[in-house]
Amino acid sequence: MTKMSMTKFIQKMTILVIAVTSSVAVPVTSVSAQQPQSNERDGQSPALTKSAADQYLLRDDDRQLTEFQQKNQQVDQEIRIPDEEELITLLTKGSSTRSSRKECLSQIPLDQMTQANRTNAEHVLKDLSMFRVLPKIHLDVNHAAYAFFIAHPDVVVSIWREMKLSEFQMWQTGPYSYEVDAGDGTVGTLDVIHQTPKETIVLCSGVYKSPLLAKPISAKALLHLQTEYFPGQDKKIDSISHQVSMYVSFPSQTVEMAAKILAPVSNAILDRNFKEVSIFMHMMSLAMERQPGWVERIAGQLEGVLPVRRPQLLKVAARVYIDAKQREAAAAAQKGEVPNRFVPPKPIDVISQTGNQVPRPLPRNLKVQPVSRGQSPQ
Repeated sequence: MTKMSMTKFIQKMTILVIAVTSSVAVPVTSVSAQQPQSNERDGQSPALTKSAADQYLLRDDDRQLTEFQQKNQQVDQEIRIPDEEELITLLTKGSSTRSSRKECLSQIPLDQMTQANRTNAEHVLKDLSMFRVLPKIHLDVNHAAYAFFIAHPDVVVSIWREMKLSEFQMWQTGPYSYEVDAGDGTVGTLDVIHQTPKETIVLCSGVYKSPLLAKPISAKALLHLQTEYFPGQDKKIDSISHQVSMYVSFPSQTVEMAAKILAPVSNAILDRNFKEVSIFMHMMSLAMERQPGWVERIAGQLEGVLPVRRPQLLKVAARVYIDAKQREAAAAAQKGEVPNRFVPPKPIDVISQTGNQVPRPLPRNLKVQPVSRGQSPQ
């Protein structure tokens, strides 16, 4: 077994379950998103790095430019790409120390699980081979968008494939269960065994097969996601802080030893993956606010998800878009400004009262009697 094979397995095993968390019920308003407009930038595939910011942060105003204006824009005027620190805030770093493991173990609500789920969770915890608490990250994200992606990780994976970010595949096989295929020999199952609005525990089982390995590598993992919600007020957007604790059990002692040797590498990969997932949440929320047409196009091309997920994604995008417009209106009103969406009424044509239409002709049989200055009209 090579170091690269082991590292890839740990990475694939974890990133597939990092997004599977609680299904927080958030009502959405049924409003259709705006129609997508043709633009070459629509065909680009954003990445979860600086190039993603360049794609997502393009405003809908840019789409209204004429072809002449686009050709005559100055080449040296480039859109400023925000740094990672501007997209997310790192509250605490990842850790694998004994003290952090002890603290995280004490926060697992085993007493709130069903007997069967508790048994499955304890099976992993009693034969623990690897532990990692990922960084605690704070990010601005609309709560409706965050809750939707957390509740439907298969939609997240499908968007990744459409954006050419990943070859992962995920299928929902039950109300709280999924099957996954990384496309490189890694397959597995995910089961949400406990969930509340602020935390979720996921049990996953995975197997990695490779021609370079004499036997397949199997593993079980338990992931505990904890989320804090901070509602936005007036002109401020919603935000959240979340963190994942990961517990992995390898049946083979040889694999366990290799995992410990490769821990410095795999831990860095896991921390980075979680940051990128957080950036994805933030950027998708911005896309719903500023480019709902792009989100609508993506929704129409999702594969491997239930048909109902597409209109659900559009409804969430519409709600996020409306929330953003309401914040802009509130901020403008606070400053005494007129919101951009306000359109003043058109002046009435005093002659025809029909705007730009031609005045209505008078009837031919109409007789007009002259009125002298000394008379009053009858």
